[in-house]
Amino acid sequence: MATLGELGFEVYAASRGRFAIPVGRSVRPDLVVLDMALPDDDAVETYGGLRAAGVHAPVLFLTAGDDTVTGAQARRVMTDADDHVAKPFELAEVVARVRDLLARDRADESRLLRHGDLAVDAGRREVWRDGTRVELSTREFELLGYLLDNAGQVLTKSQILDRVWGAPFRAGTVETYVYYLRRKLNDDDQSLIRTVRGVGYTMPRG
Repeated sequence: MATLGELGFEVYAASRGRFAIPVGRSVRPDLVVLDMALPDDDAVETYGGLRAAGVHAPVLFLTAGDDTVTGAQARRVMTDADDHVAKPFELAEVVARVRDLLARDRADESRLLRHGDLAVDAGRREVWRDGTRVELSTREFELLGYLLDNAGQVLTKSQILDRVWGAPFRAGTVETYVYYLRRKLNDDDQSLIRTVRGVGYTMPRG
């Protein structure tokens, strides 16, 4: 991490996951780089602790060399990750991913999207429905944003996977996250996110 500092990034390092949470709460970083092989700590718990502490910055995971993630909860976290790099890696690749995530996050600043009683602040990554704050994971937020950006269009599951995950996850992943969104947004009647049988999903124009 010292090298990132030498390249001009302001770096706050934590040697243990339990130390990262108070640092994140205090600093409010623009990006988190999290090693899945933290010594003496669980990276999944650290990730959850950061989110619970209000740290909603993009997360770049450093994974094991075989890129294998075990456990249902760990797989869920990796599916929700903004990006990941498998060990061993070249430092230049990590730096490129860091810059890409920071640029992507800054490009979202000051974008306030409205759809009926739904409001989405892309810069702060905050969502409200009918004036009530709704807590979404990073991947849930990206999915909602993609549906909003394409309101009125029918999006296939393949399109959603390519845009939101950018990796060959199973189509069932989309169905699972749509379920999460509907539950959190109280969209049981599918007034926000509609299923188009045999195709995918659509959000009607506001």
